[in-house]
Amino acid sequence: MKKLTLFFILISNFSYSQVSNHAIPAAKKNGLNRPQHDPPEIINAYTEVLLLDECNNSIKVQNDSAFNIGDTVLLIQMKGALIDTNNTAAFGTIIDYKSAGNYEFNYISQKAGNILTFKNKLTRTYEIPDGVVQLVRVPYANNRSFGGGITCQPWDGSKGGILAVIAKSGLNSYDIIDVGGRGFRGGEGYNAVLNPNNCFENNYNYPAGSQLAGFKGESIAAISQNIIKGKGSPAAGGGGGLSHNSGGGGGANAGSGGFGGYQSDTCGNAPFDNRGVGGKNLIYSNSINKIFMGSGGGGGHADNTGLNFPQPKGGSGGGIIIIITDSLAIYNHWIYANGNDGQYCYSPDCNDGMGGGGGGGTVLLKTDIPFENLNIQANGGNGANMLGSITVAGKSGPGGGGGGGTVFFNNGSLPLNATINISAGAKGIIAGTSGNAWGATAGTNGQFFFNHVISFDTVLFKRNIDSVRITDSIINCSKEDLKGFAFTNTFPIISWYWDLGDGATNNTQNVLHSYGAVGTYLVKLIATDTKGCKDSIIKPVIITDYLFADAGNDTSVCSSGQILLMLNGNGIGTYSWSPAAYLNNSNIQNPVATINATGTTNKFYLTVSNGTGCSAIDSVIITVNPKPILVASKSNDINCKLPFAHLNATGALQYAWTPANFLNNASIAAPVANPTGSTTFVVTGIGQNGCINKDSVYLAVDFGNKGFDLPNSFTPNGDGINDCFGIRYYRDVQNLVFIIYNRFGEKVFETNNAGICWDGNDKGQPADAGNYIYYINARTLCGDVVKKGSILLLR
Repeated sequence: MKKLTLFFILISNFSYSQVSNHAIPAAKKNGLNRPQHDPPEIINAYTEVLLLDECNNSIKVQNDSAFNIGDTVLLIQMKGALIDTNNTAAFGTIIDYKSAGNYEFNYISQKAGNILTFKNKLTRTYEIPDGVVQLVRVPYANNRSFGGGITCQPWDGSKGGILAVIAKSGLNSYDIIDVGGRGFRGGEGYNAVLNPNNCFENNYNYPAGSQLAGFKGESIAAISQNIIKGKGSPAAGGGGGLSHNSGGGGGANAGSGGFGGYQSDTCGNAPFDNRGVGGKNLIYSNSINKIFMGSGGGGGHADNTGLNFPQPKGGSGGGIIIIITDSLAIYNHWIYANGNDGQYCYSPDCNDGMGGGGGGGTVLLKTDIPFENLNIQANGGNGANMLGSITVAGKSGPGGGGGGGTVFFNNGSLPLNATINISAGAKGIIAGTSGNAWGATAGTNGQFFFNHVISFDTVLFKRNIDSVRITDSIINCSKEDLKGFAFTNTFPIISWYWDLGDGATNNTQNVLHSYGAVGTYLVKLIATDTKGCKDSIIKPVIITDYLFADAGNDTSVCSSGQILLMLNGNGIGTYSWSPAAYLNNSNIQNPVATINATGTTNKFYLTVSNGTGCSAIDSVIITVNPKPILVASKSNDINCKLPFAHLNATGALQYAWTPANFLNNASIAAPVANPTGSTTFVVTGIGQNGCINKDSVYLAVDFGNKGFDLPNSFTPNGDGINDCFGIRYYRDVQNLVFIIYNRFGEKVFETNNAGICWDGNDKGQPADAGNYIYYINARTLCGDVVKKGSILLLR
């Protein structure tokens, strides 16, 4: 309050002016019962802006029907501020205004359908579509007179709410200029047929379908349906009243909105502070030069069953008035941009929360000749009173008052005989009491400024990239030296893109390019500046002479030493290969290259020339990969004692053995071999890079020795070593008789299957340690075998 007090002390020093906050009756202040000679006239046209093209200084609009070449227009962003949306007391705090409130006047120079181009360069930023930007057609004349009052189209969520007029030499209006209540819309109250009558609701946010809160007032921040109700104030919009029956907060502009009243005292624990929060005041200054409509008041919470009266809606804010003229005469002496009062009901059972008042609007005046007896109002609307009987239903919350608006003058002081009123809206009260507001508060007064400069674009628009140029020159035959140029006004070029006409592209400013055939190529160059704007040019490039050189395809070979490889050149003209030291003849089409190193890359160049001085160059890469060092080995030769052998190969990644029919797996490094006769096994290995090598191993087979050995002891303890006694290593055993006796001559084991051995158990139980007698009679590859002996079982 200290800052506001100093402000009004400063104004009182102007002896030739008057500032009045309460001189106008409430009905007069809000545009009620004023004399009108004729119905008020809407003099502007409006359309939503869908797209902004900074590069062409143009916009795309929703409806172009009222706009034509030569029109004066106002471009303005209505919303888009970033706010805190958490369910805390910080809800609605403005984090960043972004481009909300930015505006500028301009002229339409071109029209193509719904694409409108401006004559002068736009100077401010806009966020489309989030910012809700509109274009307003502005009447422009040397002198302009209006027989009746003038007003604007009410704000509908995407357009309206602005009255703007330019009358260079003089503007006369024979009635009032009024945009009261035509700004941001007030929040709807809640009026349920059935309601659980919840008490003590206290959230800052509720979704649109909730019965527990009224809607918030509309403001410069767009909010989702999930948080559109509740006591939190969205930027300058008033918060909604909460269940049970609290009042809505007042909307704001330069002055803040007041709080709504408390919930019904029938809930108990009264007063409980769940009032709709007043809207937050918006920051203004001549340097920032943003303008805003007044924001809407929050809706009250009403829940009487069968309540037959309008919802306790918050008042809508005042609109924006912009007048540019050398001389202003308003014979009814009034300019209104007031916020509407909060809505209340007249029924005897209206014992509910009421709506908050709307915030005052904004007035901008640019006029040089003093005018007389001009009254300018941008007052906040009053909070709605609670009119119901408190004897029957107790006290409920009235609405909070709206905040005062803003007035800008281009003059250095208040013009002669002009009076401004930017008062706050009054708090609502409970009727039938001695002014009991039950927690509702008034808003705060608005602000006004001198020496304000209205944002009017005056610099003729020029495309930043005036032109793009290509220069080209022939280096030799088919090679072109292409250079790009771009002439800019402000912003430099940051990227280049060449379409060279033969499928090739490039992204440097200058490029050397060789074409593959005689012909005409359409070369396109696109230049892009730091703002993302582009310009382009297409130029034909003519190739009249052409040489072709082809050194062949890149090749990979496998070798463990020196190789000889023929190179395959192609072209019309004379040949020259390099490096010549590795070639049998460097001047023929298909020389033989000698390559000694392994694991290396060798590059050879072919130059084809003709008698006109043209030449073409190509290259071929010969990559030499080493063969794998493959080593094949065996574990043993095969005889009666060793009937199988393990083969093994190393040095490769994959293996293939032949012949495969004597192997358990021919595709692994170490297969098991069981040939019937001596055999040479060959292994083929594939190494890295797909190179192949081979090795072999000879496996001798001799079944002439019929002798064989058996162990004299075994240890069936489950350790995997010598756990079982048998003849499983014999091959092709037939007619087997294999018996084991204990020292008492009792049979403990017998089998006819050479694959079964004695595990040291007798009748399912571990046999005693000691000596046992075995008997074997069988026919094998090594002949008939009869063998008896003793075996020691160790435990």
